[in-house]
Amino acid sequence: MLTSISRLGKIAFAQCAFSWNSDLDSIFEILSNRLDGFNDNGFYPHPDEVELRNELALVPTLAHLTEGLRGLHAHGIVLHGLGLAHLPEDRRNAALYALTLMLGYPTSTDQRTGRVAWDVRARPMEEIDGRFTTFSERVGSADMHTDSSFYPMPEEQFILYVVNAARCDGGHSLLIDGEDIYEALQQTAEGRQAFDLLSTTPVPFRVPAIYAAGDNNVEVNVALVFGPAKRPGTRFTMRWRYDSIKKGLDARPDLDTPELRAALALMNDVAEVRAERFKDQLPTDTLMLVDNHHMLHGRTTYTDERRHLIRIRISDVPNAERVGPSGVVRD
Repeated sequence: MLTSISRLGKIAFAQCAFSWNSDLDSIFEILSNRLDGFNDNGFYPHPDEVELRNELALVPTLAHLTEGLRGLHAHGIVLHGLGLAHLPEDRRNAALYALTLMLGYPTSTDQRTGRVAWDVRARPMEEIDGRFTTFSERVGSADMHTDSSFYPMPEEQFILYVVNAARCDGGHSLLIDGEDIYEALQQTAEGRQAFDLLSTTPVPFRVPAIYAAGDNNVEVNVALVFGPAKRPGTRFTMRWRYDSIKKGLDARPDLDTPELRAALALMNDVAEVRAERFKDQLPTDTLMLVDNHHMLHGRTTYTDERRHLIRIRISDVPNAERVGPSGVVRD
């Protein structure tokens, strides 16, 4: 099912070598029967997620693909030729929603829409209007970060599916493994001190306006950059978004210290310049699956406003048990 498998550190690359045949129709029929509308083709977390997953597991291609992805045991997976490029939006997003449900529990992306499938493409400037925007709303580059870093429970995984690759010399996807961040910090006394401080001192993350409960709300969540490990064989969990932290410190000056600012600046230098990274302009119909607790991701600058990706975040915890603004039960 997956061929031409290769690896770069903890990132695996593979080519899809299968045909969906009638299984895409089966997936769409199952979701049509289970969901009361598709939320503008963005879908939503189903209240009976486990039961729905069990039904989807009977679709052979979907079950085999999930098994193949899990079997790669990687922090990042780049999967070429998924076979969805010819589909209309609702059926394409249905297939992506079904795949993410097989891998965990897809979460709603923000408090207002409840959508699971999020369009990563530039918004018209008049829609942005000076707000604290997130990387998925604009052209240009995206600094290295983890998704949902500003929420109480960042999802463990996410996918990015390339609907339209950028037709310019840019928009390359970037990945850095957390162990490479750690190794870079350990090279100097200042780096070791920064790691220790960011492992013990919570920092404020401001929520971008598009994800906040209201346009004028300034929402801040406080958390460690390097938190306790949750999976065997890992050293820590990681959350990072430098612009969110700087705006969080502006909103919470009581947490601001020169030592913390210095540690954050050093961490940002490692993430943006010094650490080893994967870089590639992913073609259309490519899927990237990322461990959001152990990988930073970003992109190089681009200008083509037709660039379009779909992102879905995936929790290990059922939505009904999550704390925060995603899922079936919300704070």
